[in-house]
Amino acid sequence: MNTHSTILENASAPATTPDRILQIALAAWRQGNLVELVDQFNNQFTFTDYALGLEFKDKERLTEFLAKTRERFPDSERRDKTLSSGGEYVVSEWTLTATTTEPFLEGRLRKVPICVQGISVVQIKNGKISQWSDYYDQLKSRRQGVAALFEPWIEL
Repeated sequence: MNTHSTILENASAPATTPDRILQIALAAWRQGNLVELVDQFNNQFTFTDYALGLEFKDKERLTEFLAKTRERFPDSERRDKTLSSGGEYVVSEWTLTATTTEPFLEGRLRKVPICVQGISVVQIKNGKISQWSDYYDQLKSRRQGVAALFEPWIEL
């Protein structure tokens, strides 16, 4: 999954500010370095995707989920439009684009674009991510087939 940020580009910010910690995490995500991404999380953390109804508190399971996401949507790209922060919280508004392949006429396949807008609310404690919550339109993601691809995870 690629990520892009228009405001998270402040490389001169100290590595311990919430903005910078999120920037490091998103850069790792963009580069496909899921180990580095998950390393930005505290040992005790919560990652919640409210639209899919998923919650992770284990780094290994989170890494596995993110790897499956990359596998199923290799062309996905996250673009952060805005960023605001206060204290230990950072809020990022984003747009996620990708394509999925689905059956079409007479067994043919077609590529269907996916575009989901949402926000992430990230809490930073002691220089690490302690809580990451993603909020986006559940009905739209289901219509676009995103949720169906993660049905096995939703049962966990």
